[in-house]
Amino acid sequence: MVEVEPIEETLEQLAEKAKTGCASSYEKIVLSLQDRIYMYVFQFVRNEEDAEDLAQDTFVKVYRHINSFDGRARFTTWVYSIAKNTAFNHLRKKRPEDPLENHEAMLVAPRQSLVGDERDSIWTLARELKPKMYEVLWLHYAEGFSMNEIAMITKSNSVTVRVLLHRARVALKKKCRIYEKNLF
Repeated sequence: MVEVEPIEETLEQLAEKAKTGCASSYEKIVLSLQDRIYMYVFQFVRNEEDAEDLAQDTFVKVYRHINSFDGRARFTTWVYSIAKNTAFNHLRKKRPEDPLENHEAMLVAPRQSLVGDERDSIWTLARELKPKMYEVLWLHYAEGFSMNEIAMITKSNSVTVRVLLHRARVALKKKCRIYEKNLF
């Protein structure tokens, strides 16, 4: 008898099961997203301990509010929105006198890109872009979100995201050329 491998469930399917109280489905959600959510909130707080706490807080909020997930967006988009709000609330409490725009300027490159010589990382060059440009680059290329999903996460619209992404690519291309000229 041939053994058939079980079909992996999507996060949306796991979320539906978690809504009914299935703990193993919720655990699978956490296991599949925990590293990505950690990296995303780390972009804002730049502190490993805070990022760990905020990622955990994000998943507590996901658990508490999973019944409000309505499936209009991908589950990951919904979770990333919660993560961003959680990080910004943390930053507001930490520095209530600073506007959020100052915190967005703290975005940093994903740590896995910094292995080896940090100077040669494209993310290092991307960090020099405006924070919103960097964020859409990171969400699109590092996380694989669509324009509409990025718009939901950043609370903007898809046209704005497209424009930001285009401008970010042009600016990054220019920075790469300058960097190459300086090497040789």
